[in-house]
Amino acid sequence: MTGSVRRSYSEKKSLRRQLSFTDIYFASIGGQSPFLSILTYGTAMIIYVGLLAPIAALLGTLLVLLNGIVVYELSRQITKTGGYYKYAHLLLSHRVGIETGFLYLFYSILYGVSYAFGVSYLSSWLFNWDPTITMIVVLLITAFLAISGIKPSTKYAIIAGSVEIAVLLLVGFTLMYLVHFKLSNPFMGGVSLSNLGLAVIYAAAIPTGYGAITPLSGEAKNPKSTIPRAVIAVILTGGILAAFDVYAFANAGMVLFHDNINQVISTPSPVLYVLRKYIGDYLDPIIIFAMLSDGVLGTLAFSIAASRTIYAMSVDGYLPSIFSQLNNKGNPIFSVILVSGITLGISVMLTNIFHGPLHAFLVLGALSTMAGLVVHLVSSFALARIGIGRRVNKWITMSVIASGITIYSLLAALTKMSSTYVEIFLLWMILAFIYAEAYSIVNNQVRHRYPATME
Repeated sequence: MTGSVRRSYSEKKSLRRQLSFTDIYFASIGGQSPFLSILTYGTAMIIYVGLLAPIAALLGTLLVLLNGIVVYELSRQITKTGGYYKYAHLLLSHRVGIETGFLYLFYSILYGVSYAFGVSYLSSWLFNWDPTITMIVVLLITAFLAISGIKPSTKYAIIAGSVEIAVLLLVGFTLMYLVHFKLSNPFMGGVSLSNLGLAVIYAAAIPTGYGAITPLSGEAKNPKSTIPRAVIAVILTGGILAAFDVYAFANAGMVLFHDNINQVISTPSPVLYVLRKYIGDYLDPIIIFAMLSDGVLGTLAFSIAASRTIYAMSVDGYLPSIFSQLNNKGNPIFSVILVSGITLGISVMLTNIFHGPLHAFLVLGALSTMAGLVVHLVSSFALARIGIGRRVNKWITMSVIASGITIYSLLAALTKMSSTYVEIFLLWMILAFIYAEAYSIVNNQVRHRYPATME
């Protein structure tokens, strides 16, 4: 990149370091959309392995934790805004950085949109609300908070996230109370390894909110400590909470519906079926709050993360400079507006393509998962690169284990998805590659070497 094109952080007004551990922790908890995730992925786990679901949840958490440890180490080394894009850009090459940045945008935006569709599906099934209107309301609230700035967004996340965690704990203990705290043996009965494997994959989709943390590194106070601690704390919170709730759900279903368990499983949401049958309409206000809160929190967390990735790529000269401009609140306003517009546009477009919000939720979830796996694979390679350069065997070992797990998960996802959606994903990768190569040729980019300091 030529000197006239490249811009460093020191030459531009930077984002303010104003986020505490609590801010980042709850923002990323929101990125998990815990209530919605447990209702959807938790239900799938119960269907596949029954009472063994909490064990599957813990195994899934362990898988996520292995990738999380890679991010933990990288976030201690690189504290600039941009997260995964910055890891690839500084540790591998500018081309891989550009491609990773675009892949992360694909992942984060589609992941956020998928939760908006998930909320619209549940609201339609439970309360006969118009799914399109529900989705648009959720996205407009998300856009308002994102444009308002990072601090208003995290304040909302702290309040809503705290209430939501309390609700999930309350629901779990209520279900235990309904069965008089009679506990079933989770290892009772046989389960095939294939079913257990599928349940673990669904479980690994729950504690994934940490994917929205690292792009905020440039706004975190004491980032070398705050970001790594938040990554591990969010994964453990999501995984343990999921294990507790799915056990409470599965246990209540077995005790209360022992002779009619198939009737419960055949409903769109067995969890809500059990809750509403025994608690009744008193539960509806809690469900409405948690459902809408999840839609906003999940979309908001990944919208903010996507806008910070765009900002970082703009600062480095890979995207137009307008996207690195900050308003008087220190918010990259044009990046935020761009992400909000894309999110709303994709949602409206897909509403007219897919037959119902559930189909859209499943497809977007699968597409974003594939992109997320590739992004994490690149991060593992980045840690291996710096591990080899600094002769840190621990980092090399971590990256090899995480890479193996990620490659296996990616191949499993590719083989199970429709060829049409795989082609869409591959097309995006090709376009990102072409953009990176064209940029390098036009700007006569020199060969990249990762710097001695990355702060």
